[in-house]
Amino acid sequence: MKEFCSEYATVKLLEQESVVFLQWKKPAYLENYRQPTSFALQLLQEHPGTDFVVDARNGFEDDARDVEWGFRYLLPEMSKTSCRFVCFILNQVNAIESEMDMWTLEFGKYFGVTRAESLEQAIASIRNYIFADVRYVIKDGMREEFVSRLTEETIIEASRQEPGNARYEVSLPVSSINEVCITEFWMNVEAQKR
Repeated sequence: MKEFCSEYATVKLLEQESVVFLQWKKPAYLENYRQPTSFALQLLQEHPGTDFVVDARNGFEDDARDVEWGFRYLLPEMSKTSCRFVCFILNQVNAIESEMDMWTLEFGKYFGVTRAESLEQAIASIRNYIFADVRYVIKDGMREEFVSRLTEETIIEASRQEPGNARYEVSLPVSSINEVCITEFWMNVEAQKR
């Protein structure tokens, strides 16, 4: 099955666009919130290479139990999929803006995140993203100093604050004591070139 439909939400796989699309119809919480989001997760697991678009224009209930479930279960499980980008569809002025800021920050720990005003705009923004995965090989015993310099010189934070940067993460592979990986997501080529 590639589609879920309830009075609260519709979830479907848009195969041609390689997108799992979750559209909220009205506020939902507990099982009415978790069923559609779990189905979206299942589609992401079953269809490698798909990204995630959430139409939140009709809102959703931000019950504390659902937030905890989302942070502890949903997002860590989504991060195990090949999904790289998430886009939230919102109106210009939205009553759930602060809730969406919270979710955007949390999703941003795992994915490149953007916002749009329509499904077409969301798909276009995902397709224009630039993903860079850079691997540095550092001299023996110098990896910690390299990472410290990135932090001390505020390179990491400055990169995250650049217009058009959706994600900038530094990781240390356990398989090599001499490597540092930097993962960057940029909204488009122009943003990456700045």
